[in-house]
Amino acid sequence: MRTLPLFALLLAPLTALAAPNPRPNTGTGTAISAPPSKVIINARQGAVVTPPPCVAMDPAPTEAETEARFDIFAEAFLVRKNLTEAFEYISSTYINHNPMADDGPNAALDALGPFWSGLQITVLRTAFEGEFGWLNYQSSMVGEVVDRFRWEAGCIVEHWDQGEQFPDDA
Repeated sequence: MRTLPLFALLLAPLTALAAPNPRPNTGTGTAISAPPSKVIINARQGAVVTPPPCVAMDPAPTEAETEARFDIFAEAFLVRKNLTEAFEYISSTYINHNPMADDGPNAALDALGPFWSGLQITVLRTAFEGEFGWLNYQSSMVGEVVDRFRWEAGCIVEHWDQGEQFPDDA
C-alpha cells in the first residue's frame, strides 16, 4: 500500500507527455499557437488525396461517353463523397465562375476537403446535355444547390453554381 503513492508520484510526469502540445513546434525553432478548430481542419484536409488532373482525351469522347464519365463523377462526388475520385475528372485549367472561389482543382479541393465527407447530401436529380452536366442536390450546409459543369475532351473545365437553374427539359 505504501508503494501506491510513490508509484502515482512517479507516473504523474508521464501524463504531461500524453497531453497535446498547445504550441506545436514548427521545426523552425519557434513554436506557433493554433486554435483547436484550425488543427482539426488541417487534419481533415490531409485526408483528401490530390489526384493528378484530368488529361484531355484525343480523340475527344462522344457525348454519350462524356455523359458516362459525368455519371461516374456525380456518383463519386455526391453519393460516395470521394473527392479524390471525383477530382480525377477535373482539368488543370478548371475555371470556377463562383466569385468567392479561385480557379484550379487545388483551390476547389482546399475549399471542399475540410467538410465534404461529413456533409449530408440528398441527390435530387442530374442531367447531361451537349457539353454540360448538372447536379441538383440538397445539402445540410447551404440548402438546395445546382452545379453546372462544362466538359471538354472528357474533362471538367468550367463550373458554375451561382443562381444556376436546372434545365426545364431535363
